[in-house]
Amino acid sequence: MQNILRKLNIFIIIAIIISVSSCGRKGDPIVPRLSPPAPVTDVKGFTKDSSAILNWEIPAKNMDGTKLKDLSKFTVLRADVRDRETGGCGCAFVKIAVIDIQRPEPSIIKDNNVVFIDKAEDLFPAGLTYKIPYSYKIIVEAKSGLLSPESQEIILTPTKPPNPPSGFKASVQNETVILKWETSKGDVKGYNIYRSKTKGAYPDMSVNKELIKASDGSFADIGLEFGDYYYIIRAAGTITPPYNEGPDSEEIEIGITK
Repeated sequence: MQNILRKLNIFIIIAIIISVSSCGRKGDPIVPRLSPPAPVTDVKGFTKDSSAILNWEIPAKNMDGTKLKDLSKFTVLRADVRDRETGGCGCAFVKIAVIDIQRPEPSIIKDNNVVFIDKAEDLFPAGLTYKIPYSYKIIVEAKSGLLSPESQEIILTPTKPPNPPSGFKASVQNETVILKWETSKGDVKGYNIYRSKTKGAYPDMSVNKELIKASDGSFADIGLEFGDYYYIIRAAGTITPPYNEGPDSEEIEIGITK
């Protein structure tokens, strides 16, 4: 009898151990489902001569609203969409660039924005064709390999910028440089003048705060200090920035002395 009770006790203990060890046991672990990045939503751009300059803000979230923490790269797509004018789809997009977030060169990443210049070096001859509309889209890729939906397209049409005016010359009156030129012919919207103290190196900002009218042929650069200055003038193809400026005029040098 004692033997039977001893075996029964052992059986009960084993049953309790099995019951306790299995308590709270769960199934196989569930791997969290990753969400792809949200698409770029604010692509902006303009053309300059036969190139296109695009910029966009880096998205901060995934499609499910969670924070995008594993951004890897951007893919830029381009398509010639002139066939849309005759009922075509204009959907033959090709990959023209992959921008690594860690090594974006020659693109630029600054203040959470990406700047990309399409010089169309994949075309022959290199450069976008004037008066042909091009569509651009951006795709975001995470380190996991997941891709965002394509961004909304932006369509840009390059136009040939105007030639610089001729007869560019300068004279000095006290601390003012008087610049004169012969107005350009053709579709010119105005002029921008650039000044430098270093030959051949000019800033992005023009001396004139507003675009000089196409009908004007002179400009006064006032309040200058003594020294030597270099000037160029560019004709603009649009009345609003970034103006689609043409090539530099002949550079002129002039000095202001006591």
